[in-house]
Amino acid sequence: MHHDILKDSFLPKEALGIFIIVLISLLSKGLGTLFPLIGSLLFAIVIGVILQNTTRLPSSFDSGIQFTLKTVLKVAIVFLGVGLSLYDILDIGQRALWVIFLSVSIGITVTYFIGKWLRIDKRLSLLIGIGTSICGATAISAVKGIIGAKENETAYALSTIVFFNLIAFITYPIIGYLLHMSELSFGIWAGTAVHDTSSAIAVGYAFGDEAGEVATTVKLARTLFLIPVMFCLPFILRKKNEGEPSYNKVFPWFVFLFLGVSLLHTFGLIPVTIESYLEISSKFMIIMVMAAVGLQVRIKDITQLGFKPLLTGFIASITCAVISLFLIL
Repeated sequence: MHHDILKDSFLPKEALGIFIIVLISLLSKGLGTLFPLIGSLLFAIVIGVILQNTTRLPSSFDSGIQFTLKTVLKVAIVFLGVGLSLYDILDIGQRALWVIFLSVSIGITVTYFIGKWLRIDKRLSLLIGIGTSICGATAISAVKGIIGAKENETAYALSTIVFFNLIAFITYPIIGYLLHMSELSFGIWAGTAVHDTSSAIAVGYAFGDEAGEVATTVKLARTLFLIPVMFCLPFILRKKNEGEPSYNKVFPWFVFLFLGVSLLHTFGLIPVTIESYLEISSKFMIIMVMAAVGLQVRIKDITQLGFKPLLTGFIASITCAVISLFLIL
């Protein structure tokens, strides 16, 4: 009887994974305070990667890791709304929209043709291009059915995106400092060019709080570009889709909650103590998400990809980074 309650209840399935992630996050927060130049977010990723690749983590951790990557990330983004007024969001959106449009369009096109040149399957090139240019794993999961990608192609594309997210996390802040970028410019760059939502926000916060807030807003605007891309893909591929793509499933509805929270903040309707609590909570949640990202990295899988998909992903990442940087500076 007791076993059935455990089996049917929501918490135990996620609890083990969340528990290990919270432990990693607390350790990373402590280490980040001791070594501020490295920072909590990078420690969280590195500890996650080391754990995943040196120990055999039980599969019972997986659901907690997925819960953190999906649900905890969304809650963190909604809470981040307390740091931004609607005027800020409109101002940032207005500056970033054309940068996003150009880097998404050029990024997908370049990756597609590079894939053709390297003789990689069209579906894999598209997955890497869309994942790199729009929103990483979310975009890949949303379009894999539309383009008829096989499971191993999806896994290839996801591993490539994760690998280049890690590189971006280390290199972007260094480039930002070397180019003496303002927090606003860096936030727009991180939000436009870093692949996954979690990594884009984390890269922004690694540079500074304002950069993190700007990166969050820009990345959410970029995620919305997934809808027109999903709509156009069946026409581009000239194929009939098996069932309509579920726009409703992939539409980031939590964006409206983020805007709602920032609206309440704009009119001063959230008490200051609650705002500071939400900001602290959201930053800790971002550390949790980075730990979960690290726990997803299987170095063996990435090395088994072979040279061509990684080269395609590398060119896609460089293209997005350079185009958006050129447009911002």
